[in-house]
This record gives sequence, structure tokens and C-alpha cells, in this order.
Amino acid sequence: MKFGAYLKQARLKAKLTQSDLARKCGVSDAYLNRVEKQKADPPTRQVCRALARALGVEQNDLWKHAFAARLERWLRKEGFKKTPGDLLPAFFDTLIGRE
Repeated sequence: MKFGAYLKQARLKAKLTQSDLARKCGVSDAYLNRVEKQKADPPTRQVCRALARALGVEQNDLWKHAFAARLERWLRKEGFKKTPGDLLPAFFDTLIGRE
């Protein structure tokens, strides 16, 4: 699942509007809108912490999705067209020591 869809699903499950979530996290609702539509880079780890608290989700799960999406966007910019779907989450787990 793409990060934008993951974030939107979590936001809707928490019964929050984009404006509500933005206010709770200290970001603009325009930014959240762009993230949900895959038009902006996924949030940094610091923003993911705030989002996770506001959404009531596990911080590492949210960051894992954002990290994979950020890495995938970077790889595409570097000319890599495809990455195996399980490669990026597995790389994240290795980085934080969850295997």
C-alpha cells in the first residue's frame, strides 16, 4: 500500500479530518493533502512521531511506511524504475534491528 493511502486510511479510522490531523501535528493541511495524494515527499521521522501519536498508531509502523516511500521516491529519481515490494520494508527492519 502506498504511503498516502496508508496515512489516509489511518486518518479516517481515527475519525480525523486533514485539518484536525494537521493541527495536532503542527503541519499544514495542504501538506497532508499532498502527501495523501502522493504529490509530496512522505514525512520525516519527527513528523511521523507526531502523526502516530495523533492517529493512535504504532510509531515504527508509520515510519516504516514513510521510510519505504521516501526511499522508493529517491530510487526512482536515481533511475531505478522498479524495486521489489518486500525489499524496502525488510531494509527498514534491518536498519532498526528488527529481523
